[in-house]
Amino acid sequence: MSVRDREGHARDDMVVAALHQLAPHLDGEPDPAFRAATRARLVAMAAVRSPEPEPVSGFKRLLAARAEDAAPSRWRTRLTAGLAGAALTVTAGASLVALSSGAQPGDVLYGLKRGTEQTQLALAGDSRGQTLLDFASTRLDELETLVADAPSALPATGGGTGSATTVLAAGADPELVISTLETMDDQTGEGTAWLTDRAVTTQDEGPLDDLGVWVTAQTDELAALAPQLPDAAGAAVSHSLALLTEVSARTGELQVALDCASGPAVGAADQLGPTPATCVPAAPEGPAQSTGTGVPGTGSTTTQPTTPGLPTPPGSGTGSGSTGTGGGTGGLPVPGAPTVPGGPSIPGLPTPTIPGLPTITLPGTEPSGPIIDLPDGGPVEICLPPLVC
Repeated sequence: MSVRDREGHARDDMVVAALHQLAPHLDGEPDPAFRAATRARLVAMAAVRSPEPEPVSGFKRLLAARAEDAAPSRWRTRLTAGLAGAALTVTAGASLVALSSGAQPGDVLYGLKRGTEQTQLALAGDSRGQTLLDFASTRLDELETLVADAPSALPATGGGTGSATTVLAAGADPELVISTLETMDDQTGEGTAWLTDRAVTTQDEGPLDDLGVWVTAQTDELAALAPQLPDAAGAAVSHSLALLTEVSARTGELQVALDCASGPAVGAADQLGPTPATCVPAAPEGPAQSTGTGVPGTGSTTTQPTTPGLPTPPGSGTGSGSTGTGGGTGGLPVPGAPTVPGGPSIPGLPTPTIPGLPTITLPGTEPSGPIIDLPDGGPVEICLPPLVC
């Protein structure tokens, strides 16, 4: 053993001897007075800080007893799990819908975007026509995105030095462009038909005004985009432009038809809604009545309009007073013939008289000429034309 080890053991022995000397003093119990004072202080503190227990009613005791006896129900656990699953499903669906709003034709979520549009259309109500036109505008925006996102073409090889660079045409997928244009045309026609029918039914030009503003903007935007679309989609682009031109013309014609005085001049409906028709002028306020004006010696009558509340002009009578054939008198008295009470007469015309002959007045009539007393005795000879005496 080395010297260092021996010195270490010696120091350890000294420490152990010192601990043995202190052991009796450390194992002693606390002073009884200190213990009593500490106990009293702890009891006082507990009495001040501890609240009194709340009184328990009998109903609470009953519920507590039933809760202890009843087994934990499973439906609560299942309900909680179902609600949590439904919340996760709704959250995931909302996230997918939000992501699909920016989907373009050909994307995975584009079908979900179109399905969301059908749901919006079903809930559109009275704004269905404008909603369809908004969807048609969305299709045009998608075409612009397809053109913008089309792959860039590389320059054609084989060009000589100093010659113009020829670029290979790439462009958007023609099939996607054509299908998008067809969908846009369907939505344009359906929205136009809904708005035109709404305008004619309510006799309100408001839907036609909105349609006119939309079709102008849509036509300008498609005409500007047409040169950038693939050549294979040229026929579809021409059809879409022709449809927009037809919609613009139909809008203007229906606006004129709604201003017709006799009501909206419309005909049968087609794919764009009601078609314009010829405006029929409104009938006059006073009804026209047929009056027969007889002409002596003829069987013809003339028709003259009459105004309600005004007397019939002199010389006019109903058509039944004239004869069709055989040269009737047409309701006028024969010159020289006596006037029968209640018969037809023309006010303001003098009764013809024969010079040298007295005037005969029938009972109930007033004389229209001078009264001559007949002499007593002797017959009176009267000649009436066309009779010969």
